[in-house]
Formats: sequence, C-alpha cells, structure tokens
Amino acid sequence: MGYIRQRDIKDGSTRYQAEVRLKGHKTLTATFNRKTDAKQWIQKVETDIRCGRHQLYSESKRHTLKEAIERYFREEHTSVVKRGHLLWWQKELGHLYLQDIRPSIIVEKKQQLLSEPTPKGIIRSKSTSNRYLATLSHLMSVCLRQWEWITDHPVKRVSREKEPRERTRFLTQDERKSFLEACKKSQNPYLYTFVVLLLSSGCRYNEARFLKWTDVEFSKGRITITESKNSDMRSIPIRGLALELLQDLSVRGASIGYIFPSKDRSKPLDLRRAFRTAIRVAKLKGFRGHDCRHSYATEMLGQGLSLGEIGLLLGHRSIQVTKKYCHLIESRSIDAVAKMTEEIFKEEKSG
Repeated sequence: MGYIRQRDIKDGSTRYQAEVRLKGHKTLTATFNRKTDAKQWIQKVETDIRCGRHQLYSESKRHTLKEAIERYFREEHTSVVKRGHLLWWQKELGHLYLQDIRPSIIVEKKQQLLSEPTPKGIIRSKSTSNRYLATLSHLMSVCLRQWEWITDHPVKRVSREKEPRERTRFLTQDERKSFLEACKKSQNPYLYTFVVLLLSSGCRYNEARFLKWTDVEFSKGRITITESKNSDMRSIPIRGLALELLQDLSVRGASIGYIFPSKDRSKPLDLRRAFRTAIRVAKLKGFRGHDCRHSYATEMLGQGLSLGEIGLLLGHRSIQVTKKYCHLIESRSIDAVAKMTEEIFKEEKSG
C-alpha cells in the first residue's frame, strides 16, 4: 500500500513524501517536489517489490552520491575534465542518498551551471552544461547496470540544452606561419614540436600530450593513440617535419616515458599556458587549441581524402561528426560539377 503526505516547507515550497508498505518488506520512503513524481515512484516500487527487485531500494538508500563518485574514481578511467565535472556534482549533491537525486533536483543544478561563473569568472556555455550532465549520466548508468545501487536513471529524464552549431576555425597559410614562429620563440622547449605534431596528425590536445615513446614507430612513420577521448585505439601516419622533430627529440632526450614529460618525468607536461601565449603573440583571433584538428581536417580535404577517411584519422565514431567539414568542400564540388557538365555536354554546345 502506498501513501503520500504533503509537507509545507518554511520557504513556502511544498514537498510530497511517498511511503510504500507491503507485508513482509521494510517500509520505503522518498520525497519529491511534485505529487505526480511521488505517485509514479509508488507504482514502480510496488511493482519492483512484487518482482523481487526490492533489495535495490535498500542500496539506493544506503549509498550517497559522494560514495558513488569515489567508487567511480577507483574503478573507472576518468579524464581530468570528467573528474572536474564529478567533483562539481559531489560539491553540490554529494550529501544526498542516490534515491533522493531526482530529475527536478538535477534540473535546478543544470540552471545553476548555466548561470553561475566559474572560478575564472566565465559563464558556462550550453555545450559545457551538457557535458556535465553527460558525465553524471554515465556515473548513474554504472550505478544502475553494474553496481545495482539504483533502480531508476534520473538523468535520462532531464532534457539537454540546444547547442549552437559548432564553428569551424582553421589556420590560413599566413596564420600558420605566424603561429609556428611564435612557438619557436616560446620559452617552452617542447611547444614547437608539440604544435607541429598537432597540425600534422589531427590529434586532440590530451592525445598528443599523453603520447609515450613506445607509441611511436619511426620505421613505419606512425604514432598509435592509446589514450583517446572515446577509448578507441588508432594509428596515424606521421611524415616530414613532425617525424624529423620527434626523431631529433628522441636523440636529445630520454627515449622512454612521455614524449613531452614534466620536470620529474612521472607525468606529461601541461603546455596550455605556453600554447595560449603563442596564440596571443601570433595575434590569432578566435583560435583555440582544438582548432588544430580543424586545420588538419581542412588540409586533408584539400588532398582529396573523403570524409570517411578523415573521420578514421580523427578518431570519429560517427560520420555525422565529420560532416561539419562538408561546407569546406562546397567550392571544390562546384568546380567538379562545372568540369563534369562541360565535359559531357560539350558536343551539345558545339552543335
């Protein structure tokens, strides 16, 4: 039997406490902002108890979000960015038991993400807010499917923000020349080689940063990406200046460990500050590190590679991601159509 009690809070809001009592089972309770959610929860709990899944509710009342995040850090490979996302969720909701993390609470926090400034004084974009939700969603999926700590996935019922169409910024020949000159003059001894590698391979920043010498095959002229965003391993051909700079670096430094090591060599070097300084010195407007990938893709299009081939080199799982470069080949398509129609209809015109 299920019951709902209405409670008026001092701040003027209303909460609905749902309670389920079935003979032979412990009493289960949960609190909601909407009466509709309370009714749906009662129906689901009663069904699950009758189907023998009632023990999962005890787990969701026993573990907090903080405990889930700490276990996630221990058992799952977590990037620096995703770790930052989860630490934010832990700060905001870590004290709550998993059963109390409802879609309405997540929606409130999503609005907070979009309105509050970061420690650097920046307002997060809609795209960034969606990334925070995606990270929390994966955590909840692990809690649901692997650990059996919850019976419902609250993030799946939270709508995502509509993201603006991603701009595609790439370097012109003059900009590339200015940028590389600024990298050469940088106080960071690795920056020039690092940027040449990015422009020659289309690697993501962290993919190149975490490269080790064991990932480089000089004889075959290729690098293997093992630490990728989507966990897929891929090989990328490296030729010309990038390969020469890597060979020179391997001779001058220790050819073991990270290619771009920190001072104690136990971790990869963080080149973001030097990277931003070089962008400022080169006076590149609206350019960011990720745009090196766009520049690489643009050059590959110019060499005649298809979108599918470029997607494999960039590590895209779906051709839909690579399609953002379609507009870059519009002029080439127009020239090709003009040449084709001129060729097949030349007799008609001469007649």
